[in-house]
Amino acid sequence: MTETIQLKESDALYINESCSKQYLTMIKLLEGFDYLRLDRTPRGQCISARDCIGLVTFRDGTYVNLIPDMSDIKTDDGSSRILMEMLYAIFGMSTKKGLTENLFEFFVRVFIDTVHKLINRGLRSKYHVVSGNEKSFKGKIVFNEHIRQNYIHKERIYVEYETYSQNRPENRLIKTTLEALYRRSTDSTNLKGLKTLVMELEEIPSSTDVERDLSMVIIDRNMIDYISPMLWCNIFLKGMGLAGASKDNLSYAMLINVESVLSAYVAKMSTIDRTTGMYQIRYDVDVRNEGDAKGISVIVIDLGWSFYDRAKDRMINDAELLYTSAPGYRVIPDAGGDRLKAMAGNYLADVLI
Repeated sequence: MTETIQLKESDALYINESCSKQYLTMIKLLEGFDYLRLDRTPRGQCISARDCIGLVTFRDGTYVNLIPDMSDIKTDDGSSRILMEMLYAIFGMSTKKGLTENLFEFFVRVFIDTVHKLINRGLRSKYHVVSGNEKSFKGKIVFNEHIRQNYIHKERIYVEYETYSQNRPENRLIKTTLEALYRRSTDSTNLKGLKTLVMELEEIPSSTDVERDLSMVIIDRNMIDYISPMLWCNIFLKGMGLAGASKDNLSYAMLINVESVLSAYVAKMSTIDRTTGMYQIRYDVDVRNEGDAKGISVIVIDLGWSFYDRAKDRMINDAELLYTSAPGYRVIPDAGGDRLKAMAGNYLADVLI
């Protein structure tokens, strides 16, 4: 039975015995991040979260949505929706098809968007060797196999030749990831997008050996467009063990530091009207797991950004400096002393009007 729990920053969630070992494993995997904490009280073990947005899911169907305290931002939306609005803006994602407050489903949309852009630019092809018993000659004859297989069938010839096609490890991994996400996703918009992309990659076979194909991935200057899709293929297939997994045998946590979301959002919104600079979003993902592919995984996403000011020929990495020098700058409002949150709320209020 699926159970959804909203865990706010000031709350504590008491956990049952069946989930306690999985929580303990996740806490251990998260050591050094200080996002989730397990405490013992007279009532039993409880978990609390701080400074992060995210989710924790378990095999028994329990779904914990981690919601930080955003009460200082004066909007009518809940805290989780506020932060998702920011993430959509940071990644340049449209909300016309609806906004999901599930972090996993959001990054499924990010993956769908990157694959869609990749297909529009053109999938890469490569030469690879094919051998088989053909009706016509091509390439070169493999005499040993030809004699063995065609002693009676004189009308055929066993040959080996090179063919140029999109059947390469990177494309096979993308196809496999799309199929795995289609089995896991519950978002109707995502399911439609995943199905469309799988159909577009119909002629590309799925990966039969994910580990082997991941080891064969090559990213050079001709494969720049594959960087983001390959990152998510690695996270979903290897980090989360989605390849061959059903909806019920995964336990994972997916988390983002709230401070990095606020900083990236302020930087993004502060550069929209600028004409003399270049804003760039980047994100690193730390995947930690326990056991085999069906074990427990923790995915921590670290957002970063940079802005190159062409007019002054320098890099700016301070969100407050970008905000105070942005066109149409307004005085930073009060938000309980949290200036970064106040700046983010200033922009968000205009978006939601």
